Amino acid sequence: MNKSLKFFLYILGGALAGGALGFGVVWFGMNGIEAGMLAKLQGGMALAAPALQVLAILVCSLAAVGTMKRAGRLAAALDAGDEEQAEPALQAADTAINLLEVQQILVLFLMPFAMAPGGFSLLVSGLLVVVSVPLVILGQGRIVNFVRRINPEKRGDIRDLKFNKEWYESCDEAEQQKIGRVSYQAVLATQMVLLVLLVVVVLVRMVVPGDNLAAWCLLAAVLTLKISFWRGSRREEKRGGGAL
Repeated sequence: MNKSLKFFLYILGGALAGGALGFGVVWFGMNGIEAGMLAKLQGGMALAAPALQVLAILVCSLAAVGTMKRAGRLAAALDAGDEEQAEPALQAADTAINLLEVQQILVLFLMPFAMAPGGFSLLVSGLLVVVSVPLVILGQGRIVNFVRRINPEKRGDIRDLKFNKEWYESCDEAEQQKIGRVSYQAVLATQMVLLVLLVVVVLVRMVVPGDNLAAWCLLAAVLTLKISFWRGSRREEKRGGGAL
């Protein structure tokens, strides 16, 4: 597809999406939601949030355990001399870590929905967060030890605040390049999502009463991301790397 046409279609799609969003915001501001319906919706979400947190903990934790059992079987074959099982074992361990991270994200994401008069749902939700955090940390620690057993050159203790730095420095050049590419893509995707959310919050704030805390938080996240990226780029240039 021609680049100019592709760019025009992107702009057109963005304009249509923005128009639909703006129309929805204005409609909501003019019509609103009945107080009784809103209260029922909040109450239902408050009751559902702890149950969904429990479900997230069970599903993700059990899936991570199952994945690590598979990784253990592959590692056993590796110990028996089958070196081709090293990469599948590491991939399984990586999947297990991702499952635990998804668990923690879901548990934290659902907690605000538990807010309701009386505070019981919020208390239960908070306790589930307290339970989930050590489970995730201990699980990730065991996975890291498993990876270090396969790759003794890996360094880092997950309980150390410098773990990510030490782990990255212990990676070989190919792994570091892969991390760099993935990180760059993550920066671009995160920046785009934050900017879209910022626009949405500003539009909603134009017609719905409230403070500007959400907008300021999103703006702070965008600035933190950009400043961190710029500083990292300058630091790498001084070390002899090329400009981005």
